[in-house]
Amino acid sequence: MSDECSCCVPGGVKQTLVAIGDATIGLAKLDRVFEQLYNSGKSPDDVEGAEIVNLASFYNYIPLDAVDAYAKALMGEYREFYRGKVDGITEIC
Repeated sequence: MSDECSCCVPGGVKQTLVAIGDATIGLAKLDRVFEQLYNSGKSPDDVEGAEIVNLASFYNYIPLDAVDAYAKALMGEYREFYRGKVDGITEIC
């Protein structure tokens, strides 16, 4: 995850910057998606990339031709988030 975070975007929707392929994309409510997975007891080994993409797509446009790249990137981000939760780090950006 990027060290940058924009919490003051229109409507107060938090966006997280994620490297997807060669681009850096701002994704809305990724913290909510990851919390939902974590609170349902899913470790990164229990989650498929397609599941994270599906959840993230409720809040973000994800082009069909980029689903695999998003899945790969979001799996890595969820691993980082999960590790942070286990280590006691609660905030993501």
